[in-house]
Amino acid sequence: MGFRFQKRISILPGVRINLSKGGVSTSLGPRGADVNIGKDGVTANAGIPGTGLSYRQKLGGGGAGGLLGILAVVGGLGFWAFQHADKIAKTIAPAVPQTAISASQTATSVPQAPANMAVNTAAPGLRYVHRTGSVLRDEPKASGKTLKKESKGAQVTLISEEGGWAKVTDGNITGWMRASVLGAEPPK
Repeated sequence: MGFRFQKRISILPGVRINLSKGGVSTSLGPRGADVNIGKDGVTANAGIPGTGLSYRQKLGGGGAGGLLGILAVVGGLGFWAFQHADKIAKTIAPAVPQTAISASQTATSVPQAPANMAVNTAAPGLRYVHRTGSVLRDEPKASGKTLKKESKGAQVTLISEEGGWAKVTDGNITGWMRASVLGAEPPK
C-alpha cells in the first residue's frame, strides 16, 4: 500500500486550497459542484451527496496553464482581500475596549457585533438584555446572591466573560449575568 497525503484548507466559503503528495490545487464552488484548478489542468466535478454518484469532466490541459490558473485564483483572492481589508480586519480584530473610549463619545461610536454573533469575550462594551427578569448576581453561578433583576432592553456594559457568564456593570452595580441573555443590538 502506497503513502497518501491530502489536506484541504478553506480560505473563503466555496474556495479551498488542496494539498497532496501530487501537488497543490484550488477548488472553487461548494463540494459536489466545484471546479478544480491544478497542475494537471481544470476539472469540473458534480455529484449527488450521499449517493456515491458523481461526474467529472476535464475542461483544460495541464502544464503551465494549470499553474497559471492557480496563480490567477490566488492573485484574485489577494486582490479581493485587499479590496475588503477593512471588513476582514473588523471580523478578525476584537472591538475597541471600553477603557479606550472617552466619556464624551456616544454609544453609537462603539463598534458592535451583529445580533446573531455570540458575545465576544475580548470585546467589552455596550450590551442589551434580551430576556425579561434576567438576574444580575454577585458571583458567576445560579446560586449567587441576586443584586438586581434586569428588564428586557436594559443596557449594561460588558466587562468580561467566562464559562457562560458575563461580568457586567449597570450604573454603579457590577455583577454577573448569563451571557446567553445579552446581545449587541437592542431586542425587538
